[in-house]
Amino acid sequence: MRQWGIPTVSGRVAQMVVKLVFEPCIEPVFLPDSYGYRPGKSALDAIAVTRKRCWQYGWILEFDMKVMFDNIEHELLLRAVRKHTECKWVIFYIKRWLKAPLQLPDGTLVERTKGAP
Repeated sequence: MRQWGIPTVSGRVAQMVVKLVFEPCIEPVFLPDSYGYRPGKSALDAIAVTRKRCWQYGWILEFDMKVMFDNIEHELLLRAVRKHTECKWVIFYIKRWLKAPLQLPDGTLVERTKGAP
């Protein structure tokens, strides 16, 4: 079971502000076939393209991303963020969110060294 963090209202506002500033910097880098968390694209769009291509090609590629976000190396991700923005407060907040400790039901805090909460 994956632990989920539930941000406060102020946390959600901060995430939206970072998104509004950082997304225009990073959006042009993505390939047209990238659908995850993209403006104007949805999971249903990805399914529609997949369905269409199933009739065009005689092969299929399966990729399981089940725990991909649990294994992202923080420094590698932050290096990618820095490549696409010099905005210090955007970098600060993303780093802060990545490294925020996980609080277990018993109150114990667990340091995060990898993964995206």
